[in-house]
Amino acid sequence: MDIVIIGAGKLGTGLAKSLCNEDHNITVIDYNTLKLEAIVDKYDVQGVSGSGTHIDVLKHANVPEADLVIATTHSDENNILVCLMAKKLGAKNTIARVRNPEYNAQFEFMRNELGISLMINPDFTAALEICRIIQYPEANNIESFANGYIDIAEYKITESSDLCNCSIGSISSRHTSNMLICAVERGDNVYIPDGDFVLKAGDKIHVTGAHRELAGIGRAFVSSKKNTIKNIMIIGCSRVGIYLSDMLVNLGKNVVIIEKSIEKCEVLFDMVPNATIINGDANDHELLVEEGIEDMDAVVTLTDVDEINFLVSIYAQKIGTPKTVTKINNVNLNRLLDDLGLDSQINVSELSVSAITQYVRAKENISSSYMKTLYKLVDGKVEAAEFLAGDNVSFLNTPLSKIKTKKNVLIAAINRNNEIIFPNGNDYVKKNDLVVVVSKDRKIKSLNDILQ
Repeated sequence: MDIVIIGAGKLGTGLAKSLCNEDHNITVIDYNTLKLEAIVDKYDVQGVSGSGTHIDVLKHANVPEADLVIATTHSDENNILVCLMAKKLGAKNTIARVRNPEYNAQFEFMRNELGISLMINPDFTAALEICRIIQYPEANNIESFANGYIDIAEYKITESSDLCNCSIGSISSRHTSNMLICAVERGDNVYIPDGDFVLKAGDKIHVTGAHRELAGIGRAFVSSKKNTIKNIMIIGCSRVGIYLSDMLVNLGKNVVIIEKSIEKCEVLFDMVPNATIINGDANDHELLVEEGIEDMDAVVTLTDVDEINFLVSIYAQKIGTPKTVTKINNVNLNRLLDDLGLDSQINVSELSVSAITQYVRAKENISSSYMKTLYKLVDGKVEAAEFLAGDNVSFLNTPLSKIKTKKNVLIAAINRNNEIIFPNGNDYVKKNDLVVVVSKDRKIKSLNDILQ
């Protein structure tokens, strides 16, 4: 596909990296020549210097012939305008990043009446992700599939865990058959395990399970003091914090927000009236103690400064806070956080990259199956994708033991009319099943792609 990305910021750069790996022709537009040169030097993309709202710049970037135009600038209004201009010039599809909470209720109108193919709100998506993590405190991260009926959860194996030194094949008989371990991260290596794979302390496992049973699975797998999360402290009121606070308050949680900016605090008073808003600096240890950090069940750090997020999360874990969630602004710091032993981590741009990559793959291949959801796990080394099985899937109604799949590809779960199946060799895929596929080092664009 011919794709034009407007904006070379964190999201634009992440998209350039991801979509280049998908073998698309990528052109990036940005008025900042230094950013543009950096992205052109690092990835196989073309660069056009200038404003994405200038008609001559759009034409120079060949927007009229583009299959997809993605507007990722810092201005919601500019992104919407770019999409309208691109559509008028002849671009087939457009995506706009829109972050203002006031626009959320208008997404349907913008899609239907303005012709914008997809609206991405990274902050709202991130808030949903954090909210899921808080509801299942034993897990480091949670991804949802099949209309919320299936989850993939990440757990860390400790020396005291029942799973330590167990083979994958022995686990179902000792615990439950309503799950499947679909990926294991061990140091720098990632495995799609078979039944003989033995888990070790320090491994991070990705478990596919039924949503309604996930909490029980986590408690069985992980020796943890984490129980129900009730009292939550949020550090920094970004847009993610506004969405998250509202979600948590509506779930009956007690929410304390510490924000340095008095202007942002005034906004919070209006938007989240049932939360406790504290105007103060998270660097102030006495303030954190005074506002009850030692009594919190969870601490979520959402400032725009990674160092503050790391330090507060490390302190919270040191004093025994059961759950921490740390926002990462610089994706290159993921491994550092792992080495520091921090709990759950979230990168806002990565979530949007996954959503847009999912959209692109769905546009490319809709003949045999329709991709509904895509998540990148383990720093993008593993993908978990959900497909709706269509007529042209070549192995419909064939026992899985009789089909030959590619190496490092696994059918992790099937949702058949809301009955969740964690398949063995005797199971099969039927038309209209929702199928979750986990793969390593492969780009699965349709269900037929899993075959040798």
